[in-house]
Amino acid sequence: MEKIIILGTGSGITINCYSLSALLENNKGDYLLIDTGSGNQILNQLNTKDIDINKIHDIFISHKHIDHLWGIIPLLRYIIQQYSKHNYEGILNIYCEEKIKQIVDIFIEETFHKVHEDLYKEIVKYHFCENGKKFDIIGYEIEAINTESIECTQYGFKTTLSSGKELAFLGDVPCSKNVYSRIENMDWVLHEAMCLENQKDKVKPHEKNHSTVKDVAIIMSKLNIKNLLLWHSIDNDIEMRKELFTKEAKEYFNGNVYVPDDLDEIEL
Repeated sequence: MEKIIILGTGSGITINCYSLSALLENNKGDYLLIDTGSGNQILNQLNTKDIDINKIHDIFISHKHIDHLWGIIPLLRYIIQQYSKHNYEGILNIYCEEKIKQIVDIFIEETFHKVHEDLYKEIVKYHFCENGKKFDIIGYEIEAINTESIECTQYGFKTTLSSGKELAFLGDVPCSKNVYSRIENMDWVLHEAMCLENQKDKVKPHEKNHSTVKDVAIIMSKLNIKNLLLWHSIDNDIEMRKELFTKEAKEYFNGNVYVPDDLDEIEL
């Protein structure tokens, strides 16, 4: 059964939920980790979902911002320790832009024990994204999409699931017009939505290169997307977020709307 396991749904610095991270699980039980959130809590989230970290061998990191990247550090530390105990087999593949490797390399060089740094160099293999470049990951052909972020280089991806359904992850920026043709008529789109339309004057999503729910719903409706998953959101009213975001999206979008909480699972 193919599904998305949500580890974090938050945008930036969130307290009431973890920052953006999820697992794409294929029908054989293999995982692609999509972004790593902002820190050590990713280990707690994986433990709560009873996910064996030793089975994670592929990580896609969209960009260098801390709320998407920094969970990689505790993950690497854990995996390296497991490898040294012969519990982790094989290598860890990280798919990202080249700058991310430079950031992680520097941090590990400055903070890890030498023995752990050596193991990191031994078992981690980086694969650098380019627009349109394709990778074979857990049996899927994953095609990198440059999301054209105005702040830093950022990649999402699109793929066709074993069921034949198409899925796209678009990082944490509004969908560029140059990406429209690549995701039109897709079955699933995972898209950021920072806040509701009536919160934009306070939250200022557009100044941060993010969207309101209304923004996303209108564009995804025009592109004939079948299922829209909204995340990377503020957490100031998290108890009502699912209800309020779904209601606003439904005003402008005719397909199915999913506004997950942390640790939700969604069948694809």
